[in-house]
Amino acid sequence: MQVAIVYLNFGPYHIARLEATGAVGQITGNKLAAIEIASQQSDYRWPEIREPGIHYTRHTLFADTDYWSIPYVRMRRALSRRLNQIKPDVLVLPGWGFKESVAGLGWSLRRKVPRVVISDSQAIDRQQTLGRRVVKQFLLHLFQTALVGGQPHVRYLEELGFSKEHCYVGCDVVDNGFFERESQEWKKLKPPMTSTPVILSCIRLLPRKNVPGVIQVLARNPQWTWIIAGDGSQRPEIETEIQRMGLAGRVQLLGHVNYFELPSVYARAHVYLQPSLSEPWGLAVNEAMACGLPVLVSNRCGCHEDLVKDGVNGFVFDPESGLSAALEKMEACRERWMHMGECSQEIINRWGLDLFARNLWQCCEAAQRLFSVPSHSVS
Repeated sequence: MQVAIVYLNFGPYHIARLEATGAVGQITGNKLAAIEIASQQSDYRWPEIREPGIHYTRHTLFADTDYWSIPYVRMRRALSRRLNQIKPDVLVLPGWGFKESVAGLGWSLRRKVPRVVISDSQAIDRQQTLGRRVVKQFLLHLFQTALVGGQPHVRYLEELGFSKEHCYVGCDVVDNGFFERESQEWKKLKPPMTSTPVILSCIRLLPRKNVPGVIQVLARNPQWTWIIAGDGSQRPEIETEIQRMGLAGRVQLLGHVNYFELPSVYARAHVYLQPSLSEPWGLAVNEAMACGLPVLVSNRCGCHEDLVKDGVNGFVFDPESGLSAALEKMEACRERWMHMGECSQEIINRWGLDLFARNLWQCCEAAQRLFSVPSHSVS
């Protein structure tokens, strides 16, 4: 079976997943071709990785080009030409709303090729108008199977009329081994825990990440220091708020941190915090857990249901009203933080590259079987 998978831009996460998937596929004689629309994406500052794939074939349609600058018609033509060359038996597309997803869907319908959708949308992500819901239901009906994040994402597709039996979890994973290995090296240099433990968040500085809300809470909880790795359009506003609240000594903005330097940042922290008001999954939670940290995760994050066991490896909280209580709970079990971090690693080890690889191939095999029954996905 020849499978083609499309992404708008390859970051380190995608490369790790593709290598793992290609390696699993080769065992059974399957082949994976990965198509990158553009080598640059201005809103995500991934390190550019140009090496060819080892266990998969890599195709970049627009080198040295920002994804957002490419007109739809030009992209559609380039994608169609490349798919005509690859001749996939199954096409895997990232969601249903991106321009490459629409173009790939049109190509596969014309060529009568089975389709898999990758989706980590959940019902609480944004307000859904009736019109948007109808469009999503129609587009989803055109896919045979889905590779999703976790249980909230399965339920959402089921609400849209897609059969949960045709959903497979594991689309949001990271290279756990890399983060565990590298962070352990840095932890050897980590200073003893001080009287003010360190919380870390690896987030973009955008309104939906809830940084000002956390600052307000920290002003009332002086026992914590907060480090934020990430940048974004809200940074000036956040810097002003930090100064206004007198927290310059307790809230540190690191700015953008290169992917390969992230383990050293995780090694500096005692607890990881993901405070988002909206978050389809939250890959930084995976990273933090692989690095052996207890976690505090907003209940708006798609990962919380599958990755966070309350009181075992962390706590789940309402980002608008529950962070103070969650911080108190975490402080109360301070002597257990190391054990909670070990529990994080045990949990995340079940959500690794092998899960993505196995379930993507199962998705593709099932899509082929179901392709002759186009009404399968609608209840």
